[in-house]
Amino acid sequence: MAFHIGFELPVRPPRTLDADSSALTGFELEIIKQQIQKNSAVIDSYVRRIDLFVNREKYPHRESFIQKIRDRMFLLMEENDTFRRLLWRHLQSEPAPAPIL
Repeated sequence: MAFHIGFELPVRPPRTLDADSSALTGFELEIIKQQIQKNSAVIDSYVRRIDLFVNREKYPHRESFIQKIRDRMFLLMEENDTFRRLLWRHLQSEPAPAPIL
């Protein structure tokens, strides 16, 4: 096992987010992809919860707490759509890879 003194460790370059640039950095792409995955997981749990309350437990369709769940779910869906549009614009602006023959 090797122990390092603080000044011997390699210095990581700081991660920067560039709001002025139209192109996304690799770090920004990872943030967007992770957020899409997290939002999708929460949306799936909301769908299961609404299914449980409305279809199985037979709560009224427009119950106030069910409407709150729907509102949060739709907000996450809109956020995911925005992230996906941003990701799609970025992928379209990148040059296409050369074909392999």
